[in-house]
Amino acid sequence: MRSRFHPAGADLAVVTLIGDLDATSAAQLRDHLGALLSDGADHLVLDFTHIGFVDSSGLSVLAGVHRLLQPSQRAQQEQQAGPDGHGADDSGTDGRGANGRGADGRGANGHGAGAGTVALAAVNQRVRQVLRITGLTRILPIYPSVQTAVVVLQAGPRRSSR
Repeated sequence: MRSRFHPAGADLAVVTLIGDLDATSAAQLRDHLGALLSDGADHLVLDFTHIGFVDSSGLSVLAGVHRLLQPSQRAQQEQQAGPDGHGADDSGTDGRGANGRGADGRGANGHGAGAGTVALAAVNQRVRQVLRITGLTRILPIYPSVQTAVVVLQAGPRRSSR
């Protein structure tokens, strides 16, 4: 798996997946996406061009990252984690209040706690059918290409389409 911020330094990362998204690779993907979110990505495009199969482990990672990017989950995470990864301090001695935000309303990672986005691109029909059956197509937008997904997400507003 490869990833890059698009454009460099932005809050949108493109992740190219290769092979099957199964029990073996799902944990790696989860860790990789978690690292990208920690590095400032608020919006993810997952390139499925080279994915031929997705099992329940992979589906779970997709649903989990979507859930993680929702405002209520992000606010809760930022409230619980200070800049050093420890709990937020009610006293505000770190420049943030008990809600984990600074005066500018931004979260612990310097980003707003608004909804992030995970979008899928170039999904083959077999995988798309699995996503449809499981209901993930209702929460994860699917675009015909990475380029299309990037253009749509950069144009905003960034939210899931049904």
